[in-house]
Amino acid sequence: MTKSELRKIFKDERAALTYDEVQSKSAAVGRNFIQKIFPQNRDKIFAVYIPSRNEVDTKELIEFFRKNHVRFCYPKIIAKNSALEFVLAEKNQKFAPNIFFPKIIEPILGQKVIPDFIILPLLAFDRNLNRLGMGGGFFDRTIEFLQKQKPEIKTIGLAYEFQRADENLPHEKTDKTLDVIITEKSIFLRS
Repeated sequence: MTKSELRKIFKDERAALTYDEVQSKSAAVGRNFIQKIFPQNRDKIFAVYIPSRNEVDTKELIEFFRKNHVRFCYPKIIAKNSALEFVLAEKNQKFAPNIFFPKIIEPILGQKVIPDFIILPLLAFDRNLNRLGMGGGFFDRTIEFLQKQKPEIKTIGLAYEFQRADENLPHEKTDKTLDVIITEKSIFLRS
């Protein structure tokens, strides 16, 4: 199957989730992150997305970061076909829809930072930790760009268990493989 065909299948399945399913599965994903990934990385800066369209909800992670005084930031689209920038989270921060993609909410202003971990959404993943995203290439370009500045940067995909593809996903040379994928039931690490 092509990426477009796979995107449709996984988008439709994700869209069929109820609000309660999104919340309960997202809470389990968050617990897996907090218990298994966070303890040895508490002094790092985490980039975390604001979910849309039934993506794994990150609000519990954001609340955990705030409560535990963990530095975190949000991605911001600056221009089409370019890398994302990251804006440090601040108290009373203002957010607005992105000018190119109004369904994406992001901070208006803030200090730019380079995170140590990028937590990102996905539509599907395979056993090799290849990620199928929405098709804009923003995260792939960003990971490639940041790995040149900070080779030790790590990527963590948040997903629902049903987003694991049975077969290998189509993978192009510009597609970045993730380091970790966390679902409500499992944690997958790149070997």
